Amino acid sequence: MHARWLVTLGAVALGACETMTMSEPGHLVPRTVTEDSALPSITINGTRLHAETRGTPGKPVMIMLHGGPGGDYRSLLTLAERHNGYSLADHYYMVFFDQRGAGLSQRHEKELLTIDQYDADLLAIVDHYAPGAQVTLLGQSWGGIYGTSFIDRHPTRVKEAVFIETGPLKGSTFERIKGELFDINVLREWLNDLAWSAQFFSPDDHIRMDYQMVIGAEGSQPRNNSRKGPGAEPFWRNGAMANRYVQEDGQDGSGKFTYDFTTNLQDFPGRVLLIAGARSEVLGVPLQEEQRPLYRNAVLKVVNGGGHDVHWTHTAEVMQEIRTFLTAGNAGGAQ
Repeated sequence: MHARWLVTLGAVALGACETMTMSEPGHLVPRTVTEDSALPSITINGTRLHAETRGTPGKPVMIMLHGGPGGDYRSLLTLAERHNGYSLADHYYMVFFDQRGAGLSQRHEKELLTIDQYDADLLAIVDHYAPGAQVTLLGQSWGGIYGTSFIDRHPTRVKEAVFIETGPLKGSTFERIKGELFDINVLREWLNDLAWSAQFFSPDDHIRMDYQMVIGAEGSQPRNNSRKGPGAEPFWRNGAMANRYVQEDGQDGSGKFTYDFTTNLQDFPGRVLLIAGARSEVLGVPLQEEQRPLYRNAVLKVVNGGGHDVHWTHTAEVMQEIRTFLTAGNAGGAQ
């Protein structure tokens, strides 16, 4: 079974109706920006991305990178809120966007869902919001991989970074841990749910594939120890094709992960904060300790009681670590 890169999902209930056309926009999953013009968006590189900002233009720019591939930024919005009197939006112009083919952004086919294209998209966003200036990156899960890949290619465009529970930065690492990360026991409930849903519709378009991705991913990574049920990390929609094809771009012909986003990482002089949830078994402290030396100047902070969704369940603690880190670097006048 094809493994997914670090998608953290909640559950979605299907409200069935005999007259419903399953693949019609807005029935199974929320509409994208190409289907709902009221959604905030930005057009770059021939695609329309669901995007919004927090804070005041002119302040240092912070780019937020959500998990996935294929996730969305909904749960990251909590990091723009005020916690213990502090908000990142007081000191930064925060840019949130759903990545190409993900969340509520425009859908694309395989040839436009590559690591190179994602890199070009992020560079275009940096150039748009911070022309000629450096930015701060803040990524969670796959967002940490994505941000690290960008730093590896463009070390002069980034001042510093905060990566929360980032995934494997090398394909060899992913190959080593994927058996621990994914539960593919054929008797598991999440696999039964996926097989049941396939009896009623097949993944023959983006809408159906995105819906089935929710069913398939729910419960597939139990060792993340993420919150389930009430209070679980929220999301709008996931992009199944982005999840599949961005991953495939990091694999060889046999499906083995071969990517390496660390080849030039030591050239980056900026400070990096890594945050791990103490209860995250596979992507938590051991992995972050292993990957910390891959950056020239990185520190690791552990949040007790947190799982892979630590930014959502323990936001105040995560924000305190971020505040301390940014204050030490005098970034954006953070206090």
